[in-house]
Amino acid sequence: MIPLYKVFMPEETSLEVAKVLNSGQLAYGKYTQQFESKLQQFIKNPNVLTISGNSILFALKLLDIKEGDEVIVSPMSCLMTTQPIAYIGAKIVWADIDSETGTLDPVSVELKITSKTKAIIHYHWAGYPGYIDEINDLAKEYDIPVIEDATESFGAEYKGKKLGNTGTDIVCYSFTPVRLPNAIDGGGLAFNNKSLYEKALLMRDLGIERKSFRDDFGEISEQCDITIAADSSTMNNISGLVGAHQMNHLDSLLEKQRDNAENWKSIFRNRSDVSFIKEREETKPSYWVFTILAKNQDTLLTEMRDKGFYASKLHLRNDIYSVFFSTNETFTGVDEFSKKQLSLPCGWWVGK
Repeated sequence: MIPLYKVFMPEETSLEVAKVLNSGQLAYGKYTQQFESKLQQFIKNPNVLTISGNSILFALKLLDIKEGDEVIVSPMSCLMTTQPIAYIGAKIVWADIDSETGTLDPVSVELKITSKTKAIIHYHWAGYPGYIDEINDLAKEYDIPVIEDATESFGAEYKGKKLGNTGTDIVCYSFTPVRLPNAIDGGGLAFNNKSLYEKALLMRDLGIERKSFRDDFGEISEQCDITIAADSSTMNNISGLVGAHQMNHLDSLLEKQRDNAENWKSIFRNRSDVSFIKEREETKPSYWVFTILAKNQDTLLTEMRDKGFYASKLHLRNDIYSVFFSTNETFTGVDEFSKKQLSLPCGWWVGK
């Protein structure tokens, strides 16, 4: 059975990992810095950093989202996107999606905005960029920050720019094992302004300004003040090494995913029971998986698995979970998309 996900690990990584393990330099270090530098170069944004833990949760804390605040998000998201909102005690406000793209419908988002709205989380379905300009313009009009969730969309492009360099306030990535790139664990964030980036640097490291934290004797300096409440969430050096090695292969891996997507399109193009996610001209998906829209979802799922491809419905709509205290709202876009979406393996391990 060809799996939906598979962990990529370059052969040269294992020898280097052993060296780092034996060096004792396991905390945030030179390899983590290399990883961050390569991310910045790839995205073409100097305001990119890595963290340990969930990047969406980090972004919410960075924006000081707290209990009682409202955050607008799509029900067709990963639990890694929505659980952090509930975890900090904020209120989830569901907005509908465009059933042809799987991502937030800007019209529905605007209808959900209130005086308590403190953020919009724009989740890009499985590597397919959503309505970036429309959501960002709407947010600017109401002075609301946008957090893009590019967990499944690293390397995707919008108007010729990588996600993380398209003007959105914060773009979040995951570097967990089945992502590209993977760093074993942790994530990353890209910012559209330096001040928020600099605040994030402090917030991931106990509020410490490392340049002035120690005096000439290597002792903690009384001259270095701690000005914000913060966490300890820097990425370790092993994860940094793995991530940095992954970046050397990223362009070819993404090219294979896009080639596989074209192969899937040629296979299904003439089937009347299947359509594709709408890809606008200004988008260039990364195809973490290849999603089709099937009139007979379960039938096609069985057919594909019988043929040796692990097809999956990927994410269940999140508005059914009691943890979110969901209302019984009707979302026509979510209803239509959730009953049709079916994802197929599209990574480097899938041959023609």
